Amino acid sequence: MLQLSNEEIVKGIRIRNKDVFEAVFKQFAPSMYNIAVRYVKDEDTANDMVQDVFLNLWKNAENLDERAPIQHYLARATVNTCLNSIKKEQRKEAYTKEQMHTATPAETTHQLLEHKELEAQYRYALEKLPDQCRRVFEMSRFKGLSPTEISEQLDISINTVYAHLTTALKKLRVVLINKQ
Repeated sequence: MLQLSNEEIVKGIRIRNKDVFEAVFKQFAPSMYNIAVRYVKDEDTANDMVQDVFLNLWKNAENLDERAPIQHYLARATVNTCLNSIKKEQRKEAYTKEQMHTATPAETTHQLLEHKELEAQYRYALEKLPDQCRRVFEMSRFKGLSPTEISEQLDISINTVYAHLTTALKKLRVVLINKQ
């Protein structure tokens, strides 16, 4: 194994000297692996983390600081890589749990039943409206017609259209509130 100073190691890595890089890997990979295992608790994942750390060292060689010991840089990089991986896994698990919780069949069935019950109450309330009032309301809400268009089609004044809409909304509100 090459005996190099920290300054020589950093300079060698910066110029992408493969011999220096290989020597650094052989010297420090085992201790970085031990650090990774303590964090991720899995040997294969720890190996992956160490590989990522050294790959990033090679990719970002020009950013190395000659004054910082390479061992400290590698240790910090290993810890950060492990922590980022753990955080990513935790977010993934939380998201999966949230998705499972929001989409349970029992809740979906319950919501569907509530929706059907509310719709039935709404239909019942509509049937209780006077004919002309219901017709005006349905033309407005279901067909999307404006009060002017309703007025022209039914040959009634626009004020009568507004009066029917107001009456319909009040009666629907009262019936639906009393049903709950």
